[in-house]
Amino acid sequence: MVGETWPRASKAGVPVWGSAVAGDAAGFALVAKGLGSAGVAAVEVNLSCPNLEDGQMFSFDATRSEEVVSAVRSAVTIPIGAKLSPDTPDIVSVAEACWRGGADFVVLTNTARGFGLSIEDRRPLLSGGVGGYSGPGLRPLSLRCVFEVSRALPSLPIVGCGGVTSGSDVVEYLIAGASAVELGTVHLAEPKAGRRIHRELQRLMARLEVSGIGDLVATVDEW
Repeated sequence: MVGETWPRASKAGVPVWGSAVAGDAAGFALVAKGLGSAGVAAVEVNLSCPNLEDGQMFSFDATRSEEVVSAVRSAVTIPIGAKLSPDTPDIVSVAEACWRGGADFVVLTNTARGFGLSIEDRRPLLSGGVGGYSGPGLRPLSLRCVFEVSRALPSLPIVGCGGVTSGSDVVEYLIAGASAVELGTVHLAEPKAGRRIHRELQRLMARLEVSGIGDLVATVDEW
């Protein structure tokens, strides 16, 4: 990443985050340190890929997640965030463990485990069979995670992501408890989607008569 991508990414004119993935805490720390040395503004600690030899995720285990985040925290001084899976059995406990380990924020969420088939040859769409599912269908799952973590840990900053394709999707995440929102899969079909979504967000905020996104964050009016 540093040798091939960073020369271009560093000229983007905006702060660039790096994503750290490894098989153990020491590996995560090493990758994060390299990203920090390259000049990224923050490190997203990806605990929600099948990082372990048994095919499980760090984000399924609060203790392991805390160990990884603690190692990364010791390796870098820039902000770090823990990216968790919506499949995490107790996402509140894992988010709290990451916070305890030194995370400045959590990213909710990564893809969900899914499965697809080619009806012509009856083979899975992915060589590994089950894989990460993203896009609009992910949004309700991620929103649930944002809502639950925000309600239980109101002081923990949350970056919401998953299935965002419009300004109204951004507002949903903010109201659920996120203080920032990421875009991902939408860029594959619409590389400049961010500009459109930003315009939609501005129009929607005017209609809702709010002066800033802070007026929307964690404002769910429960039944």
